[in-house]
Amino acid sequence: MPLERQMHTVRVYRNTEDGTNWWAEDDLGFTGGADQLPDLMDAIREWAEAEGVLDDLSVNFVDTTTGVAP
Repeated sequence: MPLERQMHTVRVYRNTEDGTNWWAEDDLGFTGGADQLPDLMDAIREWAEAEGVLDDLSVNFVDTTTGVAP
């Protein structure tokens, strides 16, 4: 029976206050922000590749009104 791969999740938020428009975090210490979502996604991909988790990467968009990822 093959082992199930553990996905690595980065949570992305739309900023509703002052500062950058988009920001992201994970449980390994990644934090990042950008005014444009494609720029943030590029930063997440670059970080995941450097950390060796790109193949297991999952990006969840968090609803800032509830704080819950879909």
